[in-house]
Order: sequence, then C-alpha cells, then structure tokens
Amino acid sequence: MNPFRHQNQPKMSGNPGFTLLEVLMAVVIFAVIATIVYSAMNAALSRIGAIKDGDRIFAMGAGCLHRISTDLRSAYADPYPLFAPPDAGDDPDPYAFVGQTDFMGGDSFSGLRFAAFAHLPVSTGSADPRKTAVALTQLFYFVEKSQEPDRGYVLRRGDRPFAWDADADADKWDTNKAPVLCTHITEFVLTYFDHEGNDRKTWDSSDEATDYATPAGVEIFFRIETDQGSYPFFTRVVVPAGREPLERVKNQ
Repeated sequence: MNPFRHQNQPKMSGNPGFTLLEVLMAVVIFAVIATIVYSAMNAALSRIGAIKDGDRIFAMGAGCLHRISTDLRSAYADPYPLFAPPDAGDDPDPYAFVGQTDFMGGDSFSGLRFAAFAHLPVSTGSADPRKTAVALTQLFYFVEKSQEPDRGYVLRRGDRPFAWDADADADKWDTNKAPVLCTHITEFVLTYFDHEGNDRKTWDSSDEATDYATPAGVEIFFRIETDQGSYPFFTRVVVPAGREPLERVKNQ
C-alpha cells in the first residue's frame, strides 16, 4: 500500500479524451467563426470593388466634363462683317454652332456641332503636315448605342480639322472615327443660354431664331449608370469668344 496516496483519490483508467458532444460543439463554434470571418472579408472585397469602380467612373466623367468645357471655351464663329445672314440657296455656314436633340428609340440625347481651336492631333499614318498641326477644327458631340451590349449608350467626340476637307458634308462624316469619351450614358442634356440669360434646348447660330448669335453659355449634364450606382455630372461653361446677336451689333 502506498502511504502517500490519499484514500479518496480516484484511480485513473485509460487516456483522458473529448466526448462526442464536446467535438460537435467545437465544430459548430469553428463554423460560426469561419462564417463571420468570410462574410467580413467578402464585404470588404465588395466594398473595394465598388470604390475602384466609382473612382473609374468619376475619373471618366470628370475627364469628359473637362474636355467639353475646354472645347466650348475655344469655340469659334465668324464675326461681323465676315458673317452675313444667309439667303435662300446659300451654302450652310461651316462654322455654325448647332445644338440639336437626337432621338434613339424611346430615348433622347443632345447633339452638338461647332468650330473650335481645339483640335487634338492624332497619328494618321500620313506625313501631310496639315493633318498633324491644325488649329481650327469642326467638333461633334453625339450619343449612340454601343456595339458592346454591356456599355449601353456611349458619348463620342468627333474632331475633323477644316484643313482636311473644308467642303465636306457634316452629315456624311464617318462617325466611327470619333473616339468614345464616356460609356454607360443614360442622359446627356445640353442647355444653351442667350445673351439675355434665356435658356434653349436647341441652337443654330445661322438661324434668325437665335439672331445669328452663338450662345453666351452652355449647361452640361450627363448621367452614367453602372451596376454600382448612378453618377450624375454637371457644370456650366461661359463661351467667351462668339458672335453677338445681330440686333445688338446694329444698335451699337
């Protein structure tokens, strides 16, 4: 008999271990913790994706606003007396500032054509210096359905220097040459302001309705929509160089 053993100490038989209930409880606790961790990581990754998409959209929209604003600030129109109100049968004014509304299915978008000192030189594969160093150009802004289904409507900017083909018909210009500025466009609205502050949705500087003037300012609004949300963009631009109303010039 061992004199140092307590009389009431139980005898150990076999190796101690976990019961089935303890194992199941551990598995359940681990599953709960893993689910929480996975959900948190998935939410964080989704948020990162949304932030990256938002940054891309805002960069694209801001770049588009900047481009349109820069072009409008460099708009050109023949001043008086270089410009005279056209008579019936006269050729259209190649430097006319024309804002219109285009309809595509059930949607409507603004379209714009004007002359400006804002040509963006691009590589044309030609050594002709006229095609690489030109100032005055005819610009087009228009919306069309993208050929890629996931991009919706796209906003294009056409840029045709007058030195290339000053007598070309603008309506027959190849729109496929115009690069895309913005994708996923759902709204594109231009509002024009005359020299009295009145607003118009269309404009034609070669028409009597505008008194043959170019607009004093243009309001730009467009909306980009993706799976991540809706992104509106808005600004107003003063057109510094243009043609005043004919009646105002006559009264001076």
